[in-house]
Amino acid sequence: MHKKLLLIMMTLMVGVMLSGCTLALRAEVPYTSPHPYEELRINMIATVEPSVVVVKTESGHGSGIIFKSEPVEGTELTRYYVITNNHVVEDGGEMKIYFGEGEDQIPVVDFATYALYDIAVVRFETDKVLRVHAIDPIDNNTITEIVVGQDVYAIGTPEDLLKFNYVTQGIIAMDSYPYDGIPGLAIMHDAELNPGNSGGPLFNLNGEVIGINVAKVPQIATSDGVIAAEGLNYSLSINKIAPIIRSFTEASYQDVVRKPRLGVTVQEVADFLTENDASLLPPNPVGVVVVELDPTRNAIDVLEINDLIIRMNGVAITSISDIAAQLDGAEFGDSHQVTVMRFVDGSFVELTYTIILS
Repeated sequence: MHKKLLLIMMTLMVGVMLSGCTLALRAEVPYTSPHPYEELRINMIATVEPSVVVVKTESGHGSGIIFKSEPVEGTELTRYYVITNNHVVEDGGEMKIYFGEGEDQIPVVDFATYALYDIAVVRFETDKVLRVHAIDPIDNNTITEIVVGQDVYAIGTPEDLLKFNYVTQGIIAMDSYPYDGIPGLAIMHDAELNPGNSGGPLFNLNGEVIGINVAKVPQIATSDGVIAAEGLNYSLSINKIAPIIRSFTEASYQDVVRKPRLGVTVQEVADFLTENDASLLPPNPVGVVVVELDPTRNAIDVLEINDLIIRMNGVAITSISDIAAQLDGAEFGDSHQVTVMRFVDGSFVELTYTIILS
């Protein structure tokens, strides 16, 4: 009886081990689409997505697509061009290009805009090799066909950076529609857009950019009252905006004006704790949390991610507005005493640093 029980247990163990091996082997097998259409879509998105970026500003963010590059004379840098919306950059102050979590952000050098069509081009320089998505109507003065019923794919970053390069799918509902009173400037489709999608590309199934996403209709007034709108989304037709983008010259670009900054992005404690483990902060934390450091500013030399800023210039910090008050009227070269709580060798310690605005 004892031998029989042992044999059963050994059989079960071998079965579990084999099952585990089978699961592990299955996990390593790449997905193969059972449908040519799905495979085409997956491959298209994988090809075009690396050229889609976020344009971060002081007031928020939008999306964009890298469509052109050129060498920077006398350097080893490359200058990249990104299409986005004018309303993304018009009040944005300093701007950066965001490439996804863990990737370095690169400052925008200058930008050109055409407010009437709500388009803009921002430029940045780097020694990195990045994917450029050629857009034929811009490069070669051609017309890209846009047809009602055509599949479309919007790629961008709605709401927050956690949704970096979110993809939505739809069809062209109207191939020509007025936007801001300009006939034929827009195409309408039902690939959902949300705040943050502005400036991102709209692709067809061939991976061609046919539009730049700009807005959605949020609600409709009816005889029964106001109701939420569904599937009413605008993109600027690439055929309409391409001539404007081609017309931008060096004289069209204005420099981004650098302002004195600490070089930190901070978050209220309550907001931080909704997304992160409470153990990252001391018990009953009061202050603001460092969530990002600007590599071009001085704070990166002394502060760290997850530092809790509790005082600045001897004044208690309880909210982001307290830091803004300390920086009111800031000038380059100003020095500020910043006190933080930081986890060091198993406990939270208080540290104070002098940071020069740069």
